[in-house]
Amino acid sequence: MSDQPRTASAVHDHRGQRPQWRGAFSALRHRNFRLLWASTLFVSGGNWVQQVTLGWLAFHLSGSALQVSVVLGLRAIPLLLAPVAGVLADRFDRRKVLLIDQAFLALLALGFAAVVLADLVQMWHLYLFSFLTGAGWSINNPTRQTLVSNAVPRSSLMNAVALNSMAFNTTRIFGPAAGGFLITFFGPGVNFLLQAFFYVGVMALIIPFRAEYASGERASRDVSILHNLREGFAHVTRDRTTLTIILVALVPTLTMMSTTMTLMPVFAVEVLGQARDEGNELGLLLTGAGVGGFLGTLLMAMFSQVRAKGRLILAALAVGGVGIIVFSQLDTLAAAMGALVVVQAALMVNMTTNNTVLQMITPDWMRGRVMGVYMMDIGMMPLGGVIAGLVADSFGVQTALWASASVGLAAVAVIAALNPAFRQLRV
Repeated sequence: MSDQPRTASAVHDHRGQRPQWRGAFSALRHRNFRLLWASTLFVSGGNWVQQVTLGWLAFHLSGSALQVSVVLGLRAIPLLLAPVAGVLADRFDRRKVLLIDQAFLALLALGFAAVVLADLVQMWHLYLFSFLTGAGWSINNPTRQTLVSNAVPRSSLMNAVALNSMAFNTTRIFGPAAGGFLITFFGPGVNFLLQAFFYVGVMALIIPFRAEYASGERASRDVSILHNLREGFAHVTRDRTTLTIILVALVPTLTMMSTTMTLMPVFAVEVLGQARDEGNELGLLLTGAGVGGFLGTLLMAMFSQVRAKGRLILAALAVGGVGIIVFSQLDTLAAAMGALVVVQAALMVNMTTNNTVLQMITPDWMRGRVMGVYMMDIGMMPLGGVIAGLVADSFGVQTALWASASVGLAAVAVIAALNPAFRQLRV
């Protein structure tokens, strides 16, 4: 079963067709995908406003790069439980699972906004809020990813995955800058009220959603959740391509995304000279990253028929690693933003390609669990972030950035050398 989707009949061959701008948005012709895509705009808008504000609060309260890494890393730890959330997505109505999850996140954001607006916030509040938000996202991520494949026919899946990622990165362009602006002029509490509003918007869009292209098959509810979970891990370990993609995805998670995201507030202050009680430079840096992510996913949407996925995954990682090394040595805002555009474009090409391949080769009734295991990679981000934070506190943020990226490049070189079959992967 694991090899069947990679046959020529299972994957549409678009060789000979030239990519067109109009074709880059073809999946939006489907009503249910439009609803899901719009909801991704809302949920990711809340995510970026939250991320820039949590990082700002952590550094404002503690003055420590390590504390920034810990607070942001706590959001990722619950993602280690994403396979359990994947079981829920395979056993139950995915739309209802997502609605309940968004209601939880909205109430959580409202409660934390009250604490911040009352000027009662302490570091332990940040720890708790970050962890609980991560728990909500551990359900959101695999469920939302599986709904993408249920919203479009198989022929549009690759384009839909890219467009869904593009929605996430579109808000990354404006969300962090808006978050920094709101911090500077209104204080951080307003940002969490805005986040709660975004989650309510998600619910309004998901209520009319229908999983038009779902197979109708679900994981058996006659057995335990633990049994369903074991089935998911067994599928991942049996399918060599699935396992390799999940392992390869650990490289940017541990050595690239973790450092650029968690150390950005420190870089803005220590290298670019941002005042600690402001957030403009930080917001603009994250906006630059969002522009790069948007461009990367736009390229993938336009060229979704490219089949040499193995080489594309490895090449994108190499470009991302070199870009971070260059970024670490820059000390002007414009140059740093330019470097982040390249870095995030490369990393989003990598992530979108990983996601696309997994969606294409996994049967619908197993997709939630496989995507849940894939999301565990993000749960490993705190490890890279904490190590980078320790290095930044001891040797400076620039050293932490280039050293981490160098480790990632070495890992890419080893993977490329030891896995010739993966380099030739075509789907």
